[in-house]
Amino acid sequence: TNKITGFNQFGYDGEDFIALDFETKTWAAPKQQALITKHKWNRAQADYMMNYLTQECPDWM
Repeated sequence: TNKITGFNQFGYDGEDFIALDFETKTWAAPKQQALITKHKWNRAQADYMMNYLTQECPDWM
């Protein structure tokens, strides 16, 4: 298929911290401690990361 999927997530101290939701193109924060990061990254990084995962990574393959 021509569908491109991927994931990007970060953990801290052995637990999930924040993850990119590929469907909504936003960051999801399962922990209260990640909310500030989520808001910052949703403003600045989500578009960059989606481009990286859907354009740059497949080009390398």
